[in-house]
This record gives sequence, C-alpha cells and structure tokens, in this order.
Amino acid sequence: MLDLLREIERELGGHPDEVGEAERIEAAATRRAVGRLLRALAVVTALLFVFSSERLVTWVNGFEVGPVQDRVVAASTAWNALMDEGGLTMPAEAVRAEVNELRGMSWPEVRARLENEKARGREGARLLRGALSDNPG
Repeated sequence: MLDLLREIERELGGHPDEVGEAERIEAAATRRAVGRLLRALAVVTALLFVFSSERLVTWVNGFEVGPVQDRVVAASTAWNALMDEGGLTMPAEAVRAEVNELRGMSWPEVRARLENEKARGREGARLLRGALSDNPG
C-alpha cells in the first residue's frame, strides 16, 4: 500500500512538503539578494553616519528623555563634533547649500543655470579631448 502511495506521489509531482530543485535554486537566489541588500544598507548607513552626522544629532534629539536616551544624544553629539573636526560634514553642507540656492531660484533662473552647467561640461570634455589628441603616443 505504501509503495502505491509513493508511486502516485511521484506521478503527481512529489510530496507537497518536498522542495523541488527549482525552488531550491530560487531560495538560494533570494538569500543572495537579501545578503546584497543588507550589505548595501550597511554601506549606506556607514556613509550616512560619517557624512551626515549632524542629521543623526537632529534625529536622536527627538527621542524621549531618559538615561539611555541622554547617553545616545551625548554620543551622537560627540560623533558629530569628531566628524566636523575631520571636515567630513563639508560635503553634506555643500550639497545642502546648493539645494537651498536652487530652492530660492525661479524657473527661468534654474533653466539658465542648467544650460550653463551643460556648456561647462561640453567645454571640459572638449579640453580633455584636445589634451589627449595633442599628446602623441
């Protein structure tokens, strides 16, 4: 009787609890994708801790008051001071200043600025091509 049941299961595609080869491959691919995502998130988090430490201070200041939260706020403030001493907060400040400047512009000013940036890019590319073509060899 048991042999008959196994034969029927084989004909129907196996036992419902058994995992097929395709499902195993798909599960392995999913694990790899999750691993890549977690690594990317870790890298982005580390970059944010270094280059946007002032936002970390702003975020932790919103925590409730308590002994643990006070230590977290103190640690984030010290971390921000350390990053500021090393000049690592300057990229975020520069980007923020550019964005604030763009926010204050009208649309015609934005279009003119974009055209100016395109022209600068074309001029830089032309200079690089010229420098490369002038050097034989």
